[in-house]
Amino acid sequence: MSSSGSASSSPGKTSRRRSNTDDAANPIPAKKPMFSIFDKKSTSAAVNAVIDWKTYGTSFIIGQAYAPKAGPKVAAFDLDSTLISVNGKHKWPKNADDWVWWNTSVPGRLKELADEGYILVIITNQNGLDGKVEKQKEFKLKMEKICGQLQLPMWILISMQKDHYRKPMTGLWHWLETKFEEDGIHIDDDQSYYVGDAAGRHDGWKVGAVKDFNNTDRKFAVSLGIAFHTPEHFFLNQHCPEEKWSFGKFDPKVWPKQMPLFSPSSTPLLPESGTCEVILFCGFPASGKSSFAQKHILSTGRYEYVNQDTLKSREKCIKAVDESLQKSKAVVIDNTNPDKIARAPYIALAKKHNVPIRCFLFVADKDLATHNNYFRAFHRPLIEAAQKVQKRNRDSPPVANTVTTTTSSTTTATTNSIGEDTETRSSSTTTSIKKVVTVTKVRDEPARERLSEMVFASYAKKYQEPTLAEGFSEIKKINFVPDEDIREAWERWYC
Repeated sequence: MSSSGSASSSPGKTSRRRSNTDDAANPIPAKKPMFSIFDKKSTSAAVNAVIDWKTYGTSFIIGQAYAPKAGPKVAAFDLDSTLISVNGKHKWPKNADDWVWWNTSVPGRLKELADEGYILVIITNQNGLDGKVEKQKEFKLKMEKICGQLQLPMWILISMQKDHYRKPMTGLWHWLETKFEEDGIHIDDDQSYYVGDAAGRHDGWKVGAVKDFNNTDRKFAVSLGIAFHTPEHFFLNQHCPEEKWSFGKFDPKVWPKQMPLFSPSSTPLLPESGTCEVILFCGFPASGKSSFAQKHILSTGRYEYVNQDTLKSREKCIKAVDESLQKSKAVVIDNTNPDKIARAPYIALAKKHNVPIRCFLFVADKDLATHNNYFRAFHRPLIEAAQKVQKRNRDSPPVANTVTTTTSSTTTATTNSIGEDTETRSSSTTTSIKKVVTVTKVRDEPARERLSEMVFASYAKKYQEPTLAEGFSEIKKINFVPDEDIREAWERWYC
Protein backbone atom coordinates (compact mmCIF):
# COMPACT_ATOMS: atom_id res chain seq x y z
CA MET A 1 0.00 0.00 0.00
CA SER A 2 1.29 3.40 -0.91
CA SER A 3 0.97 7.26 -1.42
CA SER A 4 2.42 10.44 -3.27
CA GLY A 5 3.09 14.16 -4.53
CA SER A 6 3.50 16.63 -7.53
CA ALA A 7 2.38 17.15 -11.11
CA SER A 8 5.38 18.78 -12.72
CA SER A 9 7.11 17.09 -15.64
CA SER A 10 9.61 15.55 -13.22
CA PRO A 11 8.04 15.44 -9.74
CA GLY A 12 9.88 13.77 -6.90
CA LYS A 13 8.23 10.70 -5.45
CA THR A 14 7.00 11.25 -1.92
CA SER A 15 6.12 9.02 0.99
CA ARG A 16 3.57 6.31 0.29
CA ARG A 17 1.44 7.44 3.18
CA ARG A 18 -0.76 10.39 3.90
CA SER A 19 1.76 12.86 2.44
CA ASN A 20 0.37 12.50 -1.08
CA THR A 21 -1.79 15.58 -0.59
CA ASP A 22 -2.20 18.12 -3.36
CA ASP A 23 -0.54 20.85 -1.29
CA ALA A 24 1.41 24.03 -1.75
CA ALA A 25 4.68 22.14 -1.33
CA ASN A 26 3.95 20.50 -4.67
CA PRO A 27 3.08 23.44 -6.93
CA ILE A 28 1.47 22.96 -10.31
CA PRO A 29 3.60 24.18 -13.24
CA ALA A 30 2.65 27.56 -14.68
CA LYS A 31 0.00 27.27 -17.36
CA LYS A 32 0.51 28.49 -20.89
CA PRO A 33 -2.02 30.80 -22.56
CA MET A 34 -5.11 28.90 -23.64
CA PHE A 35 -6.11 28.53 -27.26
CA SER A 36 -9.42 30.24 -27.90
CA ILE A 37 -10.89 27.15 -29.54
CA PHE A 38 -10.72 25.35 -26.20
CA ASP A 39 -12.91 27.94 -24.49
CA LYS A 40 -15.96 26.66 -26.34
CA LYS A 41 -18.62 24.60 -24.63
CA SER A 42 -19.45 21.04 -25.61
CA THR A 43 -22.22 22.23 -27.91
CA SER A 44 -19.68 23.66 -30.35
CA ALA A 45 -19.41 21.93 -33.72
CA ALA A 46 -16.84 19.15 -33.69
CA VAL A 47 -16.29 15.88 -35.50
CA ASN A 48 -16.73 12.89 -33.22
CA ALA A 49 -13.52 10.98 -32.64
CA VAL A 50 -13.15 7.51 -34.09
CA ILE A 51 -12.29 5.39 -31.04
CA ASP A 52 -11.13 1.79 -31.12
CA TRP A 53 -13.34 0.13 -28.48
CA LYS A 54 -12.88 -3.26 -26.85
CA THR A 55 -15.27 -4.64 -24.25
CA TYR A 56 -13.95 -7.22 -21.82
CA GLY A 57 -16.95 -9.27 -20.72
CA THR A 58 -19.07 -7.39 -18.19
CA SER A 59 -15.99 -6.08 -16.39
CA PHE A 60 -14.40 -3.19 -18.30
CA ILE A 61 -14.12 -1.34 -21.60
CA ILE A 62 -10.97 0.00 -23.23
CA GLY A 63 -10.98 2.82 -25.77
CA GLN A 64 -8.12 4.17 -27.86
CA ALA A 65 -8.68 7.63 -29.35
CA TYR A 66 -6.34 8.94 -32.08
CA ALA A 67 -3.99 5.94 -31.80
CA PRO A 68 -2.42 6.62 -28.38
CA LYS A 69 1.09 5.33 -27.79
CA ALA A 70 2.79 3.88 -24.73
CA GLY A 71 5.09 6.07 -22.69
CA PRO A 72 6.75 6.24 -19.25
CA LYS A 73 5.02 9.47 -18.15
CA VAL A 74 1.29 8.95 -17.57
CA ALA A 75 -1.13 11.78 -16.75
CA ALA A 76 -4.30 9.95 -15.70
CA PHE A 77 -7.66 11.55 -14.93
CA ASP A 78 -11.06 10.70 -13.59
CA LEU A 79 -13.85 11.86 -15.92
CA ASP A 80 -16.93 13.23 -14.14
CA SER A 81 -16.39 16.37 -12.07
CA THR A 82 -12.73 16.31 -13.11
CA LEU A 83 -12.61 16.80 -16.88
CA ILE A 84 -16.33 17.38 -17.50
CA SER A 85 -19.53 18.26 -15.63
CA VAL A 86 -23.20 17.92 -16.48
CA ASN A 87 -24.61 20.90 -18.38
CA GLY A 88 -26.85 22.25 -15.62
CA LYS A 89 -27.63 21.87 -11.93
CA HIS A 90 -28.96 18.30 -12.16
CA LYS A 91 -26.81 15.47 -10.80
CA TRP A 92 -26.82 12.82 -13.53
CA PRO A 93 -26.26 13.30 -17.28
CA LYS A 94 -29.37 12.96 -19.43
CA ASN A 95 -27.69 11.89 -22.67
CA ALA A 96 -24.42 11.87 -24.62
CA ASP A 97 -24.61 15.65 -25.17
CA ASP A 98 -25.26 16.58 -21.55
CA TRP A 99 -21.79 17.73 -20.59
CA VAL A 100 -19.50 20.76 -20.51
CA TRP A 101 -15.86 21.09 -19.63
CA TRP A 102 -15.33 21.11 -15.86
CA ASN A 103 -13.35 24.29 -16.45
CA THR A 104 -12.51 26.08 -19.68
CA SER A 105 -8.82 25.51 -18.95
CA VAL A 106 -9.15 21.72 -19.19
CA PRO A 107 -8.67 21.19 -22.97
CA GLY A 108 -5.70 23.53 -23.19
CA ARG A 109 -4.04 21.97 -20.17
CA LEU A 110 -4.44 18.49 -21.67
CA LYS A 111 -2.84 19.69 -24.90
CA GLU A 112 0.11 21.06 -22.93
CA LEU A 113 0.60 17.69 -21.30
CA ALA A 114 0.50 15.88 -24.62
CA ASP A 115 3.07 18.33 -25.99
CA GLU A 116 5.27 17.64 -22.96
CA GLY A 117 5.28 13.91 -23.74
CA TYR A 118 2.70 12.75 -21.23
CA ILE A 119 0.44 9.84 -22.17
CA LEU A 120 -3.14 10.92 -21.48
CA VAL A 121 -5.37 8.36 -19.78
CA ILE A 122 -8.93 8.47 -18.45
CA ILE A 123 -9.75 5.91 -15.73
CA THR A 124 -13.39 6.05 -14.66
CA ASN A 125 -15.87 3.95 -12.68
CA GLN A 126 -19.20 3.62 -14.50
CA ASN A 127 -21.28 1.10 -12.55
CA GLY A 128 -24.46 1.81 -14.51
CA LEU A 129 -23.00 0.32 -17.71
CA ASP A 130 -22.74 -3.25 -16.46
CA GLY A 131 -24.80 -5.47 -18.76
CA LYS A 132 -26.61 -2.51 -20.35
CA VAL A 133 -25.62 -2.45 -24.02
CA GLU A 134 -27.63 0.67 -24.92
CA LYS A 135 -26.12 2.65 -22.07
CA GLN A 136 -22.69 1.46 -23.11
CA LYS A 137 -23.33 2.74 -26.63
CA GLU A 138 -24.47 6.11 -25.31
CA PHE A 139 -21.44 6.42 -23.05
CA LYS A 140 -19.10 5.54 -25.93
CA LEU A 141 -20.80 8.21 -28.05
CA LYS A 142 -20.26 10.72 -25.25
CA MET A 143 -16.55 9.86 -25.12
CA GLU A 144 -16.33 10.18 -28.92
CA LYS A 145 -17.77 13.69 -28.64
CA ILE A 146 -15.35 14.62 -25.82
CA CYS A 147 -12.31 13.24 -27.62
CA GLY A 148 -13.50 14.81 -30.88
CA GLN A 149 -13.17 18.23 -29.30
CA LEU A 150 -9.74 17.44 -27.85
CA GLN A 151 -8.29 15.69 -30.90
CA LEU A 152 -5.53 14.29 -28.69
CA PRO A 153 -4.28 10.70 -28.39
CA MET A 154 -5.88 9.20 -25.28
CA TRP A 155 -6.46 5.89 -23.54
CA ILE A 156 -9.93 5.42 -22.01
CA LEU A 157 -10.32 2.78 -19.29
CA ILE A 158 -13.87 2.20 -18.03
CA SER A 159 -14.75 -0.06 -15.09
CA MET A 160 -18.30 -1.45 -15.13
CA GLN A 161 -18.22 -3.96 -12.24
CA LYS A 162 -17.42 -4.02 -8.55
CA ASP A 163 -14.41 -6.20 -9.21
CA HIS A 164 -10.64 -5.69 -9.05
CA TYR A 165 -10.76 -3.29 -12.01
CA ARG A 166 -12.85 -0.76 -10.08
CA LYS A 167 -11.15 2.15 -8.31
CA PRO A 168 -9.72 2.32 -5.72
CA MET A 169 -8.57 -1.17 -6.74
CA THR A 170 -5.78 -0.95 -9.26
CA GLY A 171 -6.62 -3.60 -11.87
CA LEU A 172 -7.07 -1.14 -14.75
CA TRP A 173 -3.70 0.45 -14.07
CA HIS A 174 -2.08 -2.99 -14.13
CA TRP A 175 -3.86 -3.66 -17.43
CA LEU A 176 -2.27 -0.46 -18.76
CA GLU A 177 1.16 -1.46 -17.45
CA THR A 178 0.90 -4.80 -19.21
CA LYS A 179 -0.22 -3.16 -22.45
CA PHE A 180 2.66 -0.68 -22.38
CA GLU A 181 5.16 -3.43 -21.69
CA GLU A 182 4.19 -5.06 -24.97
CA ASP A 183 5.98 -2.07 -26.49
CA GLY A 184 8.88 -2.32 -24.04
CA ILE A 185 7.69 0.58 -21.87
CA HIS A 186 7.71 0.65 -18.06
CA ILE A 187 5.48 3.33 -16.52
CA ASP A 188 7.53 5.60 -14.27
CA ASP A 189 5.72 6.17 -10.96
CA ASP A 190 7.87 9.21 -10.17
CA GLN A 191 6.67 11.08 -13.26
CA SER A 192 3.08 9.83 -13.35
CA TYR A 193 0.03 10.97 -11.40
CA TYR A 194 -3.73 10.73 -11.07
CA VAL A 195 -6.24 13.60 -10.92
CA GLY A 196 -9.71 13.07 -9.48
CA ASP A 197 -12.46 14.70 -7.44
CA ALA A 198 -13.13 11.80 -5.02
CA ALA A 199 -10.52 13.03 -2.56
CA GLY A 200 -12.17 12.76 0.86
CA ARG A 201 -12.35 16.52 1.36
CA HIS A 202 -14.56 17.75 4.18
CA ASP A 203 -17.40 20.27 4.10
CA GLY A 204 -15.95 23.76 3.78
CA TRP A 205 -12.49 22.71 2.59
CA LYS A 206 -12.78 25.98 0.70
CA VAL A 207 -15.45 28.67 1.03
CA GLY A 208 -18.80 27.29 -0.10
CA ALA A 209 -17.49 23.79 -0.88
CA VAL A 210 -19.38 20.67 0.17
CA LYS A 211 -17.69 17.43 1.14
CA ASP A 212 -16.57 14.99 -1.53
CA PHE A 213 -18.92 12.07 -2.15
CA ASN A 214 -16.03 9.64 -1.67
CA ASN A 215 -12.24 9.32 -1.46
CA THR A 216 -11.68 6.52 -3.97
CA ASP A 217 -9.56 8.58 -6.37
CA ARG A 218 -7.09 9.50 -3.65
CA LYS A 219 -7.01 5.88 -2.43
CA PHE A 220 -6.35 4.70 -5.99
CA ALA A 221 -3.26 6.89 -6.28
CA VAL A 222 -2.10 5.91 -2.79
CA SER A 223 -2.29 2.20 -3.61
CA LEU A 224 -0.23 2.77 -6.75
CA GLY A 225 2.30 5.04 -5.08
CA ILE A 226 1.83 7.84 -7.60
CA ALA A 227 1.11 11.52 -7.03
CA PHE A 228 -2.48 12.60 -6.55
CA HIS A 229 -4.19 15.93 -7.32
CA THR A 230 -7.71 17.23 -7.14
CA PRO A 231 -8.99 19.00 -10.27
CA GLU A 232 -9.11 22.25 -8.27
CA HIS A 233 -5.43 21.90 -7.48
CA PHE A 234 -4.32 20.63 -10.88
CA PHE A 235 -6.25 23.01 -13.11
CA LEU A 236 -6.81 26.01 -10.81
CA ASN A 237 -3.94 25.69 -8.29
CA GLN A 238 -6.39 25.76 -5.35
CA HIS A 239 -4.91 24.11 -2.28
CA CYS A 240 -6.82 21.86 0.16
CA PRO A 241 -5.27 22.05 3.66
CA GLU A 242 -4.08 18.76 5.15
CA GLU A 243 -6.63 18.87 7.96
CA LYS A 244 -9.51 19.37 5.51
CA TRP A 245 -9.48 15.85 4.07
CA SER A 246 -9.32 12.30 5.39
CA PHE A 247 -9.57 8.64 4.43
CA GLY A 248 -12.59 8.31 6.72
CA LYS A 249 -12.96 6.36 9.94
CA PHE A 250 -10.95 3.35 8.76
CA ASP A 251 -7.42 3.31 7.38
CA PRO A 252 -5.79 -0.13 7.02
CA LYS A 253 -2.29 1.39 6.93
CA VAL A 254 -2.62 2.63 10.51
CA TRP A 255 -4.35 -0.48 11.86
CA PRO A 256 -2.42 -1.49 15.01
CA LYS A 257 0.40 -3.93 14.33
CA GLN A 258 0.51 -5.06 17.94
CA MET A 259 -2.66 -5.91 19.84
CA PRO A 260 -3.80 -8.83 22.00
CA LEU A 261 -5.54 -11.60 20.10
CA PHE A 262 -8.30 -11.77 22.70
CA SER A 263 -9.51 -10.35 25.98
CA PRO A 264 -9.84 -11.00 28.81
CA SER A 265 -6.44 -12.68 28.76
CA SER A 266 -6.73 -13.80 32.38
CA THR A 267 -8.33 -17.04 31.16
CA PRO A 268 -6.94 -19.23 28.35
CA LEU A 269 -8.41 -19.19 24.86
CA LEU A 270 -9.23 -22.91 25.09
CA PRO A 271 -9.74 -25.13 28.16
CA GLU A 272 -7.79 -28.28 28.93
CA SER A 273 -7.92 -31.13 26.45
CA GLY A 274 -10.93 -33.38 26.95
CA THR A 275 -13.27 -30.56 27.97
CA CYS A 276 -16.63 -30.65 26.20
CA GLU A 277 -17.94 -27.18 25.51
CA VAL A 278 -19.66 -25.02 22.89
CA ILE A 279 -17.96 -21.97 21.41
CA LEU A 280 -20.39 -19.70 19.60
CA PHE A 281 -19.05 -17.00 17.30
CA CYS A 282 -20.71 -13.60 16.94
CA GLY A 283 -19.54 -11.00 14.45
CA PHE A 284 -19.90 -9.29 11.10
CA PRO A 285 -19.37 -11.32 7.95
CA ALA A 286 -15.67 -11.04 6.96
CA SER A 287 -14.63 -10.16 10.51
CA GLY A 288 -12.08 -12.99 10.53
CA LYS A 289 -14.18 -15.73 12.13
CA SER A 290 -13.41 -18.64 9.79
CA SER A 291 -9.68 -17.90 9.61
CA PHE A 292 -9.56 -17.64 13.40
CA ALA A 293 -11.41 -20.95 13.79
CA GLN A 294 -9.01 -22.75 11.45
CA LYS A 295 -5.86 -21.30 12.95
CA HIS A 296 -6.61 -21.29 16.67
CA ILE A 297 -9.34 -23.87 17.32
CA LEU A 298 -9.73 -26.52 14.62
CA SER A 299 -5.95 -26.93 14.36
CA THR A 300 -6.06 -28.58 17.82
CA GLY A 301 -8.22 -31.42 16.46
CA ARG A 302 -10.47 -31.17 19.52
CA TYR A 303 -13.55 -29.40 18.09
CA GLU A 304 -16.29 -30.24 15.62
CA TYR A 305 -17.00 -27.44 13.16
CA VAL A 306 -20.48 -26.11 12.38
CA ASN A 307 -20.93 -23.47 9.70
CA GLN A 308 -24.12 -22.41 7.93
CA ASP A 309 -22.30 -21.58 4.67
CA THR A 310 -21.43 -25.28 4.51
CA LEU A 311 -24.61 -26.81 5.94
CA LYS A 312 -26.90 -24.32 4.14
CA SER A 313 -29.55 -23.91 6.86
CA ARG A 314 -29.85 -22.90 10.49
CA GLU A 315 -31.84 -26.06 11.26
CA LYS A 316 -29.00 -28.27 10.01
CA CYS A 317 -26.55 -26.30 12.16
CA ILE A 318 -28.65 -26.83 15.28
CA LYS A 319 -28.96 -30.55 14.48
CA ALA A 320 -25.18 -30.88 13.96
CA VAL A 321 -24.45 -29.23 17.33
CA ASP A 322 -26.94 -31.53 19.07
CA GLU A 323 -25.34 -34.63 17.51
CA SER A 324 -21.84 -33.51 18.52
CA LEU A 325 -22.87 -32.90 22.11
CA GLN A 326 -24.61 -36.28 22.29
CA LYS A 327 -21.17 -37.78 21.56
CA SER A 328 -19.54 -35.48 24.17
CA LYS A 329 -17.58 -33.69 21.45
CA ALA A 330 -16.72 -30.01 21.78
CA VAL A 331 -18.09 -27.85 18.98
CA VAL A 332 -17.46 -24.41 17.52
CA ILE A 333 -20.28 -22.60 15.69
CA ASP A 334 -18.91 -20.31 12.99
CA ASN A 335 -21.95 -18.18 12.11
CA THR A 336 -22.65 -14.45 12.50
CA ASN A 337 -25.28 -14.95 15.26
CA PRO A 338 -26.13 -11.23 15.45
CA ASP A 339 -28.99 -11.29 17.97
CA LYS A 340 -30.47 -13.13 20.93
CA ILE A 341 -32.93 -15.03 18.74
CA ALA A 342 -30.11 -16.49 16.61
CA ARG A 343 -28.05 -17.43 19.67
CA ALA A 344 -30.84 -18.86 21.85
CA PRO A 345 -31.12 -22.38 20.29
CA TYR A 346 -27.42 -23.08 20.83
CA ILE A 347 -27.55 -21.84 24.41
CA ALA A 348 -30.53 -24.13 24.98
CA LEU A 349 -28.62 -27.12 23.54
CA ALA A 350 -25.65 -26.45 25.83
CA LYS A 351 -27.99 -26.31 28.81
CA LYS A 352 -29.72 -29.53 27.68
CA HIS A 353 -26.41 -31.40 27.54
CA ASN A 354 -25.08 -29.70 30.68
CA VAL A 355 -21.97 -28.24 29.02
CA PRO A 356 -20.67 -24.66 29.18
CA ILE A 357 -21.15 -22.33 26.22
CA ARG A 358 -18.84 -19.40 25.60
CA CYS A 359 -19.28 -16.55 23.13
CA PHE A 360 -16.37 -15.35 21.02
CA LEU A 361 -17.32 -11.81 20.02
CA PHE A 362 -15.39 -10.61 16.97
CA VAL A 363 -15.13 -6.88 17.51
CA ALA A 364 -14.40 -5.83 13.89
CA ASP A 365 -16.80 -3.02 12.96
CA LYS A 366 -18.61 -2.57 9.66
CA ASP A 367 -15.78 -0.59 8.01
CA LEU A 368 -13.14 -3.19 8.84
CA ALA A 369 -15.41 -6.07 7.81
CA THR A 370 -16.24 -4.37 4.51
CA HIS A 371 -12.54 -3.92 3.82
CA ASN A 372 -11.92 -7.60 4.58
CA ASN A 373 -14.81 -8.54 2.31
CA TYR A 374 -13.14 -6.83 -0.67
CA PHE A 375 -9.67 -8.00 0.31
CA ARG A 376 -10.49 -11.69 0.39
CA ALA A 377 -12.39 -11.43 -2.91
CA PHE A 378 -9.90 -9.38 -4.91
CA HIS A 379 -6.41 -9.29 -3.40
CA ARG A 380 -5.27 -12.34 -5.36
CA PRO A 381 -5.72 -10.97 -8.91
CA LEU A 382 -4.29 -7.58 -7.92
CA ILE A 383 -1.16 -8.99 -6.30
CA GLU A 384 -0.67 -11.55 -9.05
CA ALA A 385 -0.82 -8.70 -11.60
CA ALA A 386 1.88 -6.84 -9.64
CA GLN A 387 3.98 -10.01 -9.52
CA LYS A 388 3.79 -10.36 -13.29
CA VAL A 389 4.93 -6.76 -13.73
CA GLN A 390 7.80 -7.33 -11.31
CA LYS A 391 8.91 -10.49 -13.12
CA ARG A 392 8.89 -8.76 -16.52
CA ASN A 393 10.82 -5.82 -15.10
CA ARG A 394 13.32 -8.14 -13.42
CA ASP A 395 13.87 -9.99 -16.69
CA SER A 396 14.34 -6.72 -18.63
CA PRO A 397 17.73 -4.99 -18.99
CA PRO A 398 18.28 -2.50 -16.12
CA VAL A 399 17.61 0.97 -17.54
CA ALA A 400 16.72 4.24 -15.88
CA ASN A 401 15.54 7.29 -17.82
CA THR A 402 17.53 6.16 -20.85
CA VAL A 403 16.43 5.65 -24.42
CA THR A 404 16.70 2.05 -25.55
CA THR A 405 15.68 0.27 -28.69
CA THR A 406 13.24 -2.47 -27.87
CA THR A 407 11.93 -4.88 -30.46
CA SER A 408 8.75 -6.59 -29.33
CA SER A 409 7.45 -9.41 -31.46
CA THR A 410 3.80 -9.57 -32.41
CA THR A 411 1.76 -10.63 -29.41
CA THR A 412 -1.67 -12.21 -29.49
CA ALA A 413 -3.87 -12.02 -26.40
CA THR A 414 -7.13 -13.95 -26.09
CA THR A 415 -9.87 -12.76 -23.78
CA ASN A 416 -13.49 -13.56 -23.04
CA SER A 417 -14.53 -10.16 -24.33
CA ILE A 418 -17.73 -9.51 -26.15
CA GLY A 419 -15.75 -7.21 -28.40
CA GLU A 420 -12.62 -8.18 -30.26
CA ASP A 421 -10.84 -11.30 -29.08
CA THR A 422 -7.27 -10.65 -30.19
CA GLU A 423 -4.78 -7.81 -30.11
CA THR A 424 -1.51 -7.43 -31.98
CA ARG A 425 1.52 -5.23 -31.46
CA SER A 426 4.31 -4.74 -33.99
CA SER A 427 7.96 -4.03 -33.23
CA SER A 428 8.81 -0.48 -32.16
CA THR A 429 11.56 1.83 -30.92
CA THR A 430 10.65 3.11 -27.46
CA THR A 431 11.81 4.94 -24.39
CA SER A 432 11.95 2.53 -21.42
CA ILE A 433 12.03 3.38 -17.75
CA LYS A 434 12.70 0.76 -15.11
CA LYS A 435 9.96 0.40 -12.54
CA VAL A 436 10.18 -1.25 -9.13
CA VAL A 437 7.03 -3.02 -8.01
CA THR A 438 6.60 -4.09 -4.40
CA VAL A 439 5.11 -7.56 -4.24
CA THR A 440 3.60 -9.26 -1.24
CA LYS A 441 2.45 -12.80 -0.60
CA VAL A 442 -0.86 -14.01 -1.98
CA ARG A 443 -2.98 -15.79 0.61
CA ASP A 444 -2.90 -19.51 -0.18
CA GLU A 445 -6.65 -20.06 -0.20
CA PRO A 446 -9.44 -19.73 -2.74
CA ALA A 447 -10.87 -16.26 -3.33
CA ARG A 448 -14.18 -15.66 -1.56
CA GLU A 449 -17.17 -14.15 -3.30
CA ARG A 450 -17.70 -10.47 -2.54
CA LEU A 451 -20.74 -10.02 -0.32
CA SER A 452 -23.16 -7.21 -1.10
CA GLU A 453 -23.39 -4.13 1.11
CA MET A 454 -26.90 -5.27 2.08
CA VAL A 455 -25.44 -8.22 4.01
CA PHE A 456 -23.48 -5.87 6.26
CA ALA A 457 -26.38 -3.46 6.67
CA SER A 458 -28.65 -6.35 7.66
CA TYR A 459 -26.21 -7.57 10.31
CA ALA A 460 -25.79 -4.07 11.74
CA LYS A 461 -29.57 -3.65 11.96
CA LYS A 462 -30.09 -6.96 13.79
CA TYR A 463 -27.06 -6.77 16.06
CA GLN A 464 -27.56 -7.11 19.82
CA GLU A 465 -24.40 -7.28 21.90
CA PRO A 466 -24.09 -10.65 23.67
CA THR A 467 -24.35 -10.67 27.46
CA LEU A 468 -23.65 -13.21 30.20
CA ALA A 469 -27.34 -12.98 31.12
CA GLU A 470 -28.17 -14.93 27.95
CA GLY A 471 -26.48 -17.98 29.47
CA PHE A 472 -22.85 -17.70 28.40
CA SER A 473 -20.20 -18.75 30.89
CA GLU A 474 -17.74 -16.31 29.32
CA ILE A 475 -17.57 -13.74 26.54
CA LYS A 476 -14.20 -13.31 24.90
CA LYS A 477 -13.60 -10.36 22.61
CA ILE A 478 -11.53 -11.32 19.57
CA ASN A 479 -9.44 -8.66 17.84
CA PHE A 480 -8.72 -8.77 14.13
CA VAL A 481 -4.97 -9.19 13.61
CA PRO A 482 -3.88 -9.52 9.95
CA ASP A 483 -1.27 -12.20 9.35
CA GLU A 484 2.10 -10.53 8.89
CA ASP A 485 2.92 -12.38 5.67
CA ILE A 486 -0.03 -10.78 3.85
CA ARG A 487 -0.09 -7.53 5.80
CA GLU A 488 1.19 -5.37 2.92
CA ALA A 489 -1.50 -6.69 0.57
CA TRP A 490 -4.15 -6.18 3.26
CA GLU A 491 -3.11 -2.54 3.74
CA ARG A 492 -4.00 -1.61 0.17
CA TRP A 493 -7.28 0.14 -0.51
CA TYR A 494 -10.04 -2.08 -1.90
CA CYS A 495 -13.19 -0.01 -1.32
